[in-house]
Amino acid sequence: MRGASACTTISSARSASGSSPRTSALSMRRARKRSAARAFSFLILLFFSFTLTAHAGEAIWRALNDEIVPLITRGELNHAERTARQALAEARRTFGESHRNTETSLANLALALRFRAKHEEAEQYYRAALAIREKALGTEHPSTAMLLANLAEVIQAQGRHGEAEKIQRRVLPIFEKAYGEDPKTATLLNNLGAVLRVQGRHKEAEPLLRRALVMKENTLGPYSPSVANTLTNLAEVLEQLGRKDEASKMRLRAAAITR
Repeated sequence: MRGASACTTISSARSASGSSPRTSALSMRRARKRSAARAFSFLILLFFSFTLTAHAGEAIWRALNDEIVPLITRGELNHAERTARQALAEARRTFGESHRNTETSLANLALALRFRAKHEEAEQYYRAALAIREKALGTEHPSTAMLLANLAEVIQAQGRHGEAEKIQRRVLPIFEKAYGEDPKTATLLNNLGAVLRVQGRHKEAEPLLRRALVMKENTLGPYSPSVANTLTNLAEVLEQLGRKDEASKMRLRAAAITR
């Protein structure tokens, strides 16, 4: 009787729970696996959603970025500035503050602002771009030097000639080594000569302007508007040095190009 009673008790316990302890543990493991699978699927979906969003952001940024220089070239400066600001906002959202694409957008916005004569604001964006580029490429890289040359131009436009001169003298040996006899080097020589001219340092300015003139004539041709600009700068220097006949010849050559 005791054996029968014990058997009845065990049978009653199974009926109450609906399953054995072993079956319950198996069900719990299966439930955990299903939960883990759902979580993994969600993470995969999240990853692909983020990836697609990033690709879409990059496509938008590239489309905006590619418009800026053509807009500036066509003289649509207001539109260029708006587009450059949109491109920068998209770059920051898609790539982050320190990304090279964000640096590109900073430099492009600075360029658009420079053409609109918003020199103080342009300087801020050039400096922000320069901080990223120097970290990525170093201080002596030609690409860093190019950004410095652009920065010097907006500083020069604000009348801070001594500061502009220091930057241009830092850039010149990098340009000479990287580009040699090139319009970029010639433009820098011209700008440095102009900075010295407005500071009254005409004797120092003359050889730089003559180098710029020869380099421009050789690389751009004698009838380039850029040649006329250097001829005008050189004429003003020669006049201040008392060589009025030479100055007059330079002015006549410049006028023949620009008329």
